[in-house]
Parts: sequence; structure tokens; C-alpha cells
Amino acid sequence: MQAGEGDDVPRPAGLSAVLQNALWLLAGKGFGAILSLGYLALATRSLGVSQFGQFVLILGLGQAIVAIVSFQTWQIVVRYGFAPLGAGDRGGVGRLLGFCTALDIAGALVGCLIAWGGTALFAPRFGWSPALTDQALLFCIVMLLSIRSTPVGILRLFDRFGVGAVADSATSVARLVGALIVVHLGASLTGFLIAWAVAEVVTAASYWSFAIWIAGPSLRRVRGFGKAPAEHPGLLRFAAVTNLSATLGTISNQVAVLLVGLVAGPAAAGGYRLAYQLGQSLARISDMVARSMFAELTRAVHANEAADLKRLFRQSSRLAYGAAVVIVAVLFLIGKPALVMVAGPAYASSYPLLVLLGTAAALDLGGVSFEPTLMATGHAGVAFRLRLAKALVLLGLLAVLMPRIGALGAALAMAGGSAIGLALFGASARHAVYGSPNA
Repeated sequence: MQAGEGDDVPRPAGLSAVLQNALWLLAGKGFGAILSLGYLALATRSLGVSQFGQFVLILGLGQAIVAIVSFQTWQIVVRYGFAPLGAGDRGGVGRLLGFCTALDIAGALVGCLIAWGGTALFAPRFGWSPALTDQALLFCIVMLLSIRSTPVGILRLFDRFGVGAVADSATSVARLVGALIVVHLGASLTGFLIAWAVAEVVTAASYWSFAIWIAGPSLRRVRGFGKAPAEHPGLLRFAAVTNLSATLGTISNQVAVLLVGLVAGPAAAGGYRLAYQLGQSLARISDMVARSMFAELTRAVHANEAADLKRLFRQSSRLAYGAAVVIVAVLFLIGKPALVMVAGPAYASSYPLLVLLGTAAALDLGGVSFEPTLMATGHAGVAFRLRLAKALVLLGLLAVLMPRIGALGAALAMAGGSAIGLALFGASARHAVYGSPNA
């Protein structure tokens, strides 16, 4: 099959495909994780504790705003794209892709307005100068306009996870190259913001280039994209629920960083963010498995293969539990040396944060198949309610613990929220797979 022609008949779902696609994503993310150690080391060591803290606060604000306005259109493309793709209806695929792209653009424009208000609100609380406030706003705008969710969905719909891994690696490559240039020219907060902004643009351009190459015929048939909601009943509700669910998930993480900055200052926020990012890098596989899992579960549901769905859910859950145990063990064995090696002795005190935040990431990995299962089986509303419950628990724990023990309290809250989320999502996912048909 030539690039751009598309897959006429979606293949059967299976765990082997999940692992193969996850390995492709792991190749890209693993490569990126290695490079991230380099650019993190450059940023932490050259900016210093206080300036690095300011940097991560700006980055956290931008990521929080992106989460608020993102409709997770890649999930919409995968969820509703299999039917027209399997039927050979390129026009139907094109209208769906056009509608998702329009959602991305609309969300980005709304996000720019939110960024304007958000930077004005947080600037005096974080001690930003007028010049730094303007830079923060421009950085957020670039992040918002670097739209790539729909092309991510295109590559996964057409089962091109390997191509997606190449596109995704552009972020880490561009960041590392940018960080090296910034340090060579004289490290500055402004320079690192520019480097990270350029990386966002490069990544978006990479995804769109590959998406056009893979699905060009469909992308040329976007006329009439406004009909997509009528052609796919439930699409608008699914879009709204995935937006809210993703917002709750990402906001929960970014709000913790911002709250640490507000309560304990930019330096503490820098240490917290560093520990969070290193902990996440150890559990990076969870994100990759979840993304490939959603595509495979959707294939099983679309083919009406209940046996395949149950087998896939059972096997993936066992695999995730085992990987989570390994990650916790690695945290205790090499966590502190890795932290000091990357960021330097000044950040050694962040090791307890790394253990707690890494454990939270491992717990999320243990339930990696649960939310994709709910989304693929038509229980997006349940997934949203569980996300909401988890977010409320997290905010409650933050309100109780942060005033007393600062950044450590935020890390404890994250671990507690992940544990409760694992229990809630696990029970609901099992009911969706093994319960009554009307569950």
C-alpha cells in the first residue's frame, strides 16, 4: 500500500498490535527521554534554581491552558474514523478530519484569550517583570497555535505509529539543539523560552507533513466538514467529554506546579517540576501503551468482538501491573543518583518528591488500560465523572497538605490521587468489559 492511499479494511485488534504500536511510540519517546536528560541538565544547571523555577511556571501555565481548550481530537478521529475508513468512504473520513481540525483551531483561538488573562493574573504573583510577562504570553500563544492533535489521530487511524514516533521525536531533538545554542550564546530564560517555542512549531510541522503524506486524498475532501456531527451521532458529546476529561487530567498536574509556585515560590516549583518530569520519564511507557491501547480497543468494539475485547483488557492489565512494580523498584534503586546526575547537587533535596511523583506515575501505569477501555466502549461520560472525582480528591488533598508541608504535600497529594483514581477506573473498566451489556 502506498502512502496517501489509506487502509481500506482495518485489521483485527490484538495485544500484539498494542505492543508493536507501543514499541514504536516507545522508540520515539525513549529516544526523546534520553535527549530530555540532556536538555534538562542544560536548563537546570545554566539557569539556576530560581530562574529554572520561573521557566517551569511559564511552561506549566502554557500547558494548563492548552489542556483547557484542547478537544483531544486525536481520540475523535480514532473513535469515529474506523467506520468510514473501513467502508472506503474517503469523503466521510475527510469531513471528519476537517471538523476535528476546525475544533483544534477554534480551541487555540479561545486559548489565546485565556493566555492573555492568565499571564496578567499570575505575573504579579510570580514576580514577573512586564518584559517577562510579554514573553510568557507569546510563549503560550505559540504553544496554542502549534496544533497537532488531529494529525496525531490521522497517523493512529491509519496505523502508522512508526511514522508518529518519528514526528514526536522532533520535540526532544529541537529542544536539545535549542538548549545547546542558548547555552553557547549565554544562557538566559528568554533563550530557553524561544528554544521550547521553536520545538513546538517544529513538532507540529512534522506531524502535519506526515499526515498529509499518509492521508492526502482524504484531507483534500474536507468540504462539508460541518456535516460530520450529523454523520456520527454522539460525536459532539464525545468531543465535549474528552475535552473535559483531558482538561481535568492535565490541569490536575499543572495546577500542582502553579500552586507550589504560589505557596512556596519559583525555586520550589522548579524542584517539584524537575522531580515530576523525571518520575514521568520512568513511567513514559504508560502514555504510549494507553494511546495504542485506545486504537486497538476501538478496533475490537467496531468489529463487535467481545472475546477479543476481554482478552485484550485482561492481558494488558497484567502487563501494566508488572511494569508498575518494576518502575517503583527502579525509583528506589537509582532515583537519587539519576536526579543528582541530571540536575546537580542543588536538587538532591528533591529526591523525596521524585519517589512520590514517580510512584504516582507508576500507579497511573497500573491502570493504563482502564480509561481507554471506557472511552472505546462508549462510556466516555463515566470516564469524565471519574476524572472529576479524582481531580476533586487531588484538590482536597492539596488544600490540606500544601499549607503544612509545601511541595512535599503536593507530591503526597498526587500519589494519593493516583491511588484513588486507579481503584475507581479499575472497577468501572471491569464492569464495562465483563458487566451487563447495558452497563
